[in-house]
Amino acid sequence: MIEENIFQLTAPINYRCHVHRYYSGLSRLYIRVFKGQATIPSFYLMFSDVGYWEGSINWQGANVCIAEAQSCIDLMLETGVVGQAILQFPDAYASLTDNVRLYVFQSPPRPLRIIAGSATLLTELPHHLR
Repeated sequence: MIEENIFQLTAPINYRCHVHRYYSGLSRLYIRVFKGQATIPSFYLMFSDVGYWEGSINWQGANVCIAEAQSCIDLMLETGVVGQAILQFPDAYASLTDNVRLYVFQSPPRPLRIIAGSATLLTELPHHLR
């Protein structure tokens, strides 16, 4: 990983995550994050320009990391998000690694992976998204 615990949470394992909404037209994924057994979210995570998501609906742990650019490209190739032809065009390859990231939730028993343009921590959601 090139960057660990990107939201700098203290004891990220103490948080529970739940996929709240995915808007395909906007390619936005919203995740509710609860501390301990709380029933009201502590905060939300929004992933924008989502190209791929792999994981469950609920999980324990909010340690979000950013993987190396090559890991992101490898996953895009493996899943068909991009084709092998991209490797022949260094400018396109560089553009991809500049604009998308592989975000990984380090949660047992296996990591959850999201390919997206950005990740943002939100303290609240707009009313229409609640």
